[in-house]
Amino acid sequence: MKNIHNQTKQLGISMVEVLVALIISLFLLGGIVQVYVGNKTTFAFTSALAEIQENGRFAVDMMSQDLRLAGEWGCINFDPSNTSNVNNTLSAVTMISPYNPLLHDYHNRDGIEGTENDGLNGSDSITIRGGKTVQANIVSPFRPAATPSIVSTVATSLEVNDILLVQRCGANDLLIDEEADILQVTGVDHTIAGGTKSDISLSAPKSQQYQNDASLIELQTVTYSIGTGASGQPALFRADFANNQELVEGVQEMQILYGIDTDVPGDQFPNRYVNSTLVGANFQNVVAIRVMLLVRSIDDFVTEAPQTYTWIGGAQILAPDRRLYQVFSNTIALRN
Repeated sequence: MKNIHNQTKQLGISMVEVLVALIISLFLLGGIVQVYVGNKTTFAFTSALAEIQENGRFAVDMMSQDLRLAGEWGCINFDPSNTSNVNNTLSAVTMISPYNPLLHDYHNRDGIEGTENDGLNGSDSITIRGGKTVQANIVSPFRPAATPSIVSTVATSLEVNDILLVQRCGANDLLIDEEADILQVTGVDHTIAGGTKSDISLSAPKSQQYQNDASLIELQTVTYSIGTGASGQPALFRADFANNQELVEGVQEMQILYGIDTDVPGDQFPNRYVNSTLVGANFQNVVAIRVMLLVRSIDDFVTEAPQTYTWIGGAQILAPDRRLYQVFSNTIALRN
């Protein structure tokens, strides 16, 4: 008779084997977690960097476009110190909205004005006055001077309350003293003549009967500043007249330097860059603007430690948090 215990042996896993398997699994799991955390950190950093670059480039490009239009008055020679050739009709009586001389007085205000360290985080602000790039030509029927309206080629961007510079640039003996009028739009119809003309109602009579040697250009007053956005983040704001709009989120600080042409006579090249306080009342001598924006990531804990960045004058600044910071700078020549 055979011994059953000798024929079969019960097989299993010993405690030592279980412990070895658990240790190996822990090493594998730790590696997976480490890879996951590393990928997550890299993704957060890359996303923050892309966000900063997109916001910074958009902010600089937007400001550059408006700055290049500073002092753009179309084809007339408009000098705020000598306005005999421009008839300004804007006043508290003629304006639809409340008249604000800081915004609507193109006669006595320069194309560029700046303030020093009056914004969030000690940021500067800058105000830009001038015409937009889109112009329209005056066409028939030519309305008499006393008629507060004018007809132009279609100008679909015009709306009620916009401000126009109506200008006559042809050089002939019939020109009267006022070669241009500053007027406010009180009504506009873009549908006349099959949509090829715009009939524009104005806030006051014109200085003359403009004909087909005249054109119009829309004027704007734009102010850039830094404030607290809707989400609580610092942001770049763009105010078009009184409409203050949050433009770019995450702009921590803005500093502006003004290139001054000190040569006599001037050659339109800056000899030195100074802040707005040193410019004083001589903004007409400014021929270039240098804009510096400090942009930060929206999310915190993007970097492993607080970042050190280079700011004005080469100063090394240690960030107060673990956000990503980047400086954007651009120098814009003032062509007008």
